[in-house]
Amino acid sequence: MTGRGQSPEARGHFFHVTHNRSDNKWHVKEVKADNYDTYDSKDEAIKQAEKKAKGVEQGHVVIHREDGKFETKNQNWFVGNED
Repeated sequence: MTGRGQSPEARGHFFHVTHNRSDNKWHVKEVKADNYDTYDSKDEAIKQAEKKAKGVEQGHVVIHREDGKFETKNQNWFVGNED
């Protein structure tokens, strides 16, 4: 158990969609993962992140703008299984 009596698994799986300036691509990376997937467009990255989040228990997608800040204007910036 960690923090507030929850195991890391109880907090869920978070998939971040971020822009990489060096290759001008969009990346999807799960928190604490060593690797990431790369996509040409933000829309494709979001679509794939949502697919990954739906494939795990308590999966969530966190979308970032090109400047790295959270994209809060998009109501779906935090998407996942809400069972």
